[in-house]
Amino acid sequence: MTIISVKQQITKFFIPSNLDAQAKSTGFMKRIRAIKPLALVTSLVAALSKSNVTSINEIVRQFNGMRLSEDEFVAYKPFHNQLAKEAFPTFIKQITQQAMATLLPEEQALPKRLKQFKQVILHDGSSLTVHPELASEFKGRFTKTAPAAVECHVSLSLFERKITRMNIAADSISEHDYLPAAQTLKSCLFLADSGYVNTPYFAELDANNANYIVKGKSNLNPIIIKAYNGRGKALKRPVGKKLKEITQKQNGQKMMDFDVAWGKYQCRLLRCWVASEQKFVIWLTNLPRSTFSADDVTMLYRVRWQVELLFKELKSYNNLRKFNTKKKPIVEGLTWASLLTLIIKRAISTKAVEQVSFFKAAMNTDVWLIPLLQALADREYLALQEKLEWAYIYLRNNASLSQQKKSNLNSSLHDIYEYFNS
Repeated sequence: MTIISVKQQITKFFIPSNLDAQAKSTGFMKRIRAIKPLALVTSLVAALSKSNVTSINEIVRQFNGMRLSEDEFVAYKPFHNQLAKEAFPTFIKQITQQAMATLLPEEQALPKRLKQFKQVILHDGSSLTVHPELASEFKGRFTKTAPAAVECHVSLSLFERKITRMNIAADSISEHDYLPAAQTLKSCLFLADSGYVNTPYFAELDANNANYIVKGKSNLNPIIIKAYNGRGKALKRPVGKKLKEITQKQNGQKMMDFDVAWGKYQCRLLRCWVASEQKFVIWLTNLPRSTFSADDVTMLYRVRWQVELLFKELKSYNNLRKFNTKKKPIVEGLTWASLLTLIIKRAISTKAVEQVSFFKAAMNTDVWLIPLLQALADREYLALQEKLEWAYIYLRNNASLSQQKKSNLNSSLHDIYEYFNS
């Protein structure tokens, strides 16, 4: 995508009149006064894009630092009062969802074998502790160490490299309540970790022609219906036994590929012995053995690491961390603003660099991102193009993926795609 088209996309997203209209429609602002929506949003993204912001005071200083004159400065209290409004998270959520839909990362070449899926959806949740006095609103799972905590539930599209949905809830609420509806995953592949083992949900995915790979829990003990080794050779001895009856010593196979059953539900279960950790790792899937070998399934599951990296990027470089405030709207609003910051960073960096390192792009935002936001805040659109040109130059030279060490081969997304291209 050319710099001009990126400029048009970014400019369209930050149109002042549109932001004003959204602020009014959500009830966040009845009248546009000192803290205008464009100024607020650009300063929030600028502040949260830096990894060292720890307080609202620092966001206020960022806001004032991006103003054209001292007359536009605001004090801490009126700024805090704006963020504490009940409609603040509604406003930020709305524009963040708009960014999800419109600020699309650059498309990437996909392995032919993966094109049979409409999408590959990676799903996970991550929690952050909040002020203990918010425990009635955001009850934590660990009441002694973190009585109040928020969990962000995210679905990430692998092919489009974008977040398709996010929900914010109390950490104590079951993760299963925030799984994407099975009917939305028709012809897709769904990947999740062991917290999402749910056979009724798997049955719904089956009924909707959706595939899944979900990491299994160590306590699983279904009945084995069929058994194969990692190369697809049929084995008779394990058939009819419970999974836990087949020990590593008894079998001697590193990778086992079973058809198993819990009551009426049946699926495929892969189990691999990890000698260094002296334990089994389990995966559950409905992918057919005829088209996806055991190695294919375990390799494909590795792409789920991309959603883990996304949460790491959110927390380390977009300030999704403990918010020291007793105000629920501020917690929710800043959580959505952290996600908005990540979306904007990724939307620009993926267009500047073909093989981009999101972590490298997330750093030094004062060099390449904040000047863009300053130009948008000032409505200096000629300057915006110059800043974009510099951002492209900087990112191409400083945010490209490094060549993987031999010990780390097959761990990066590029290596996984190369595997499925071979």
